[in-house]
Amino acid sequence: MDGSNMKCTIEALLIATDMPLSLKKIMEITELSGDEIRRYVDELNQEYRISERSFEIKEIAGGFQIYTLPVFADWVSALHERKSRLSKAALETLAIIAYHQPITRPEIEKLRGVDSTCVLDTLLEKGLIKTSGRLPVPGRPIKYATTKEFLRYFGIKDISDLPREEDFGERATGSIIKEITREPDDESIKGKPEELNKETGEDKKDEAIDEITDNIIADEQS
Repeated sequence: MDGSNMKCTIEALLIATDMPLSLKKIMEITELSGDEIRRYVDELNQEYRISERSFEIKEIAGGFQIYTLPVFADWVSALHERKSRLSKAALETLAIIAYHQPITRPEIEKLRGVDSTCVLDTLLEKGLIKTSGRLPVPGRPIKYATTKEFLRYFGIKDISDLPREEDFGERATGSIIKEITREPDDESIKGKPEELNKETGEDKKDEAIDEITDNIIADEQS
């Protein structure tokens, strides 16, 4: 096949799946190198931009997937208006896990100040988090971590794409949210600052989590 046909082949493979398609799998199917595949993906995205298409190919969760552009968020949201949204409690819990994984339920509850059993069950059911062994202390509490579905849901390549914790005190929350995701169904996340003094540290942490969670909800409703 020539280059044009290989680009179409890669495009067809991505259209045919509703989950991120790994680079390894595309290589196996097309017998192309990783560099060649990335080049064809870049060329496809350039063609999409030039022809003003409504979508693009993004590298997320260890693979490639076609995503609609943010400008069409209102219409896409209307199509999926029955899709269940994550609650503020779920978003807050997910934020804590994302930045401090693996983390136990008692540690999460210490940060949130409320019981998190039901919220954790919901996140497990949605596949956004997973169990990650047990902490070797009395009671051996279960540790939790995020999943590939978490990366796909938020439209990010890997966990390192999240903004650094120290940046939360330096940049506006809205800017951080835009860095995390551009998709209409995505939510942004926030973690706890490093150990600070007991009074001001806890206050700043709570304010930061509240602020970013409020922005997430506003982003979901837009």
